[in-house]
Amino acid sequence: MAIESRVPNRLPLTAMVVALSLCLIAGAAESTAPAVGDRHVTDELIVAYHSAAEAQRAKLARDRLGLRSRLILDQGRVQVLRLPSITTVAAATALLAADPAVAYVEPNFIRRRHAVVPNDPLFDQQWGLFSTGQANFAVPADDPEFDALASKPGADMNMPAAWDRDGDGIADRTGDGSVLVAIIDDAFDTEHEDLAANFVPGADLTSCSAQDLDRCSADVSPDADGLLDHGTLVAGSLGAVGNNGIGVAGVIWNVRMMPLKVGRVSNDQVELDTGSILAAYEYARTRGARIVNASYGGPSCSQAEYEAIKRLGEAGVLLVTSAGNFNSNLDYSVAAFPANYREGGCVSRDGGRFVVDRNADKLDNILTVAATNRQDNIASFSQFGPISADVAAPGLQIVTTRPGNAYLSGERCLDGGSCGANGTSFASPYAAGVAALLLSEYRQASMRELKARLIEGAEPGVDGGDAHELSAGGRLDAAASLDLAPRPSLILRAATLEGGDGNGRLDAGEILNVRVRVENLWQAASDVQFRLIAPESRIAVLGEAQTLALLASGAAAELDFPIQVLEPAMDYEELAFSIDIRAADGYAARRPFRAELAELGLGTPARAVLSKGLHDEFHTYHLDIDAVPAGQRLVFCTKATSDIDVLVKYGAPAQYDIDLGAEAEDDPTFFTDADVIGGGEDGNETEIIGSARVGTYYFTVVNYDLAEALDYSLVAFFEPASGSVGAGNADCMARAPSGGGGGSMSWLGLLLAGGLVARLRRAPAGCAIEHGAPRRGTSRATQSLIKTRA
Repeated sequence: MAIESRVPNRLPLTAMVVALSLCLIAGAAESTAPAVGDRHVTDELIVAYHSAAEAQRAKLARDRLGLRSRLILDQGRVQVLRLPSITTVAAATALLAADPAVAYVEPNFIRRRHAVVPNDPLFDQQWGLFSTGQANFAVPADDPEFDALASKPGADMNMPAAWDRDGDGIADRTGDGSVLVAIIDDAFDTEHEDLAANFVPGADLTSCSAQDLDRCSADVSPDADGLLDHGTLVAGSLGAVGNNGIGVAGVIWNVRMMPLKVGRVSNDQVELDTGSILAAYEYARTRGARIVNASYGGPSCSQAEYEAIKRLGEAGVLLVTSAGNFNSNLDYSVAAFPANYREGGCVSRDGGRFVVDRNADKLDNILTVAATNRQDNIASFSQFGPISADVAAPGLQIVTTRPGNAYLSGERCLDGGSCGANGTSFASPYAAGVAALLLSEYRQASMRELKARLIEGAEPGVDGGDAHELSAGGRLDAAASLDLAPRPSLILRAATLEGGDGNGRLDAGEILNVRVRVENLWQAASDVQFRLIAPESRIAVLGEAQTLALLASGAAAELDFPIQVLEPAMDYEELAFSIDIRAADGYAARRPFRAELAELGLGTPARAVLSKGLHDEFHTYHLDIDAVPAGQRLVFCTKATSDIDVLVKYGAPAQYDIDLGAEAEDDPTFFTDADVIGGGEDGNETEIIGSARVGTYYFTVVNYDLAEALDYSLVAFFEPASGSVGAGNADCMARAPSGGGGGSMSWLGLLLAGGLVARLRRAPAGCAIEHGAPRRGTSRATQSLIKTRA
């Protein structure tokens, strides 16, 4: 409603300030209040003056009243004013309407989006599709953090806007049934009431020959004991029928889902073996799938799987896969497949485990998806990586279908029931569903365009969410990806440290190059400018921005940025870098990456704190050895009040995939290609590195026990080969040469504080908030054969 100024012979605003200020405080002029039912911004209003000149003359009086201009429109004649806390919209409206210079004044009304809200009864619990501030299933209403842990409005994939092409409230962009998505998983309830319409015939790949796939059984049903339920949960997230009055809504409502069963039950454990998965890749490729969802992973590099996925890419098939649930930075840890297959495939180091070249480009037909939580941060369990993880999507407390015409929801969470599904397993089908929506809208889109749209349309995260800091694009926004005009899509494929002393790490005082490899996924980019952004207190950027006249579609370029490393303030720091990218026609992007500043000096203890945040469980140091004293051995040891492990590798950091916090009897995943492992069950590790060599050793300290804010110390030194320290000797720290090192807590103080070290809370209010990531630990004896459901 608008209130026009029609009162004759009114005093100018400046003469009414004092008197009407009393009205502001009292909240007078009830007759000017907006009508019942109007929704408006409670601390703003809109005022229009008869002329811009009169608006300018009234500025001093507005300032005296604390009325601040937030927006100035129509050359200053119309303004959006922000009100001081002592007044109301009604009182301020009365004051302004009495000024003869004012043409009209009105509230700043709130408009409703004509959003599509499907009639599925559980849709209001599906915060990942549409977040309106829904309560966290695991937090009671009287909890002090109830509001803080609820879903943040906007921390979703913006599905209502994606489903509504024109914003007219009509769901006219929900899939047209033309897109074939293969879902490779344990098993599927293809007769589920919310899924049956979207399933097409699939195959059980656990018992048929890859040479005769036509003879595979079409029975992909779960087992009678309910262990093989994962595929049904995943399928509901991707393609449950929407707006049908039952259950849940999938991301895409009309899609062809091909269920490919690869799960078997052995000794009451679910196994997804690589052989069956290879057959599923072949089945999907030869039967016209354009998208494959792979909600599983494992640490062992399979050359056969690498080659099969590469064949998918050659056929134009996008593989969407989960990043994993072991909370490591895949840019560092690397060992997560199929999420992190890189060009060149698997190589054996010194006859050891097969790994990949961490500096090689990831296969370009893989879209790796991390999980976000209700606060639009990367979920505490999720693996991530500014380079290795392409995008993120909701993966906590997911409401979806389960076998037997049932649903997994959070309605009984506080009564001991389900709190929904957790894991990157559900972020992946969300992303695959958005990719299918894109393909139904853009039939001729290539695999690279699909990937580009998903990355370019993603959001950084609402209210400071860290989704973009820990993934290339950020959290998915389906509507933005669908509405995106063709453009370049420049992403980082690698970021390395070159020159200096050659160890590929940051050393204080060193001058070296940051080398980034940039690839353009989509439209050609011209007049491209690249600028390195680095923390100024630790890094001096020595060069200017770099430019390219043209970066063609599909082309890549390497750029070097010279830097100097300044003195660190502590023994371990992780530094956040980014490349700011600008190109013609307004293209702009920021691509983050990280590097550790953690040099270990011989005989000098390094002291730091693990798990100061949700993603701080692994610290990697480097030790440069210029000479090995004759007759001496290299020893390292640690001290902490909770269980930490140390992975040591010569020549390159160890690759790893570790199920942190798992009990030994659960036989958790503990994979690494480290040369030496300090793996005792306390914080006092001591190991001898036999036949030490000149070069660089890398020490990765692991917070295995997930203790929060865990102080620790690490030292490495040479001692006579006949010395008494030896591996496992608890006196190792006392025998280490005295040295400097950061930190301020004495070891006596640290030991006395042992009772204060707490189990790391996976989210601010305890393990119930983000507990139970559904990935199973696998037998160490069979890691190379079995994938785990992520």
